[in-house]
Amino acid sequence: MILSLHEQARLFLLTVLMGGGMGLFYDGLRVFRHALPHKRFWVQTEDGLFWLLAVFLVFGVMLRANGGEIRFFSVFGLFGGMGLYFLTLSPWVIAVSDSIIRVLKYVIGLFFRIIFTPFRLLYLLFRRPLGKIGGFCVKQEKKLLQLCKVCVKIKKSRFQRDWKMLRRKK
Repeated sequence: MILSLHEQARLFLLTVLMGGGMGLFYDGLRVFRHALPHKRFWVQTEDGLFWLLAVFLVFGVMLRANGGEIRFFSVFGLFGGMGLYFLTLSPWVIAVSDSIIRVLKYVIGLFFRIIFTPFRLLYLLFRRPLGKIGGFCVKQEKKLLQLCKVCVKIKKSRFQRDWKMLRRKK
């Protein structure tokens, strides 16, 4: 398929924009990793899915805009757009998103601290008395269990004595 110079320029700009968009999407993954750190396996899985999606996206654009032909300037435009994005806008995007994440973490932490402060104060207020009551209950429980053990022994011996008496009478 023969493209005019105008169509080639349009395809080149399209691939440059698509490369920049892919770079922005990858920065979204990087921001996600900064917000929620996770293990190497999941990072590699995310990268693999990103590149798989990128391959299908590039193939779809090349199929629609260029009749399935891959031209050098379109591949150059794609990687040039990604490189241009990573050299110019990416540091700002990462810095701003890290600042936003830091502020959000602080606000969410402050929110939970405000919500849980009354419960924390109640815990601090009742911790010592409840601990003493709990210790007293444990002591009483031990005494009760020892008393029950003696009671069970007494009843067991009575039962055995009565059982022997019943057997003798027969």
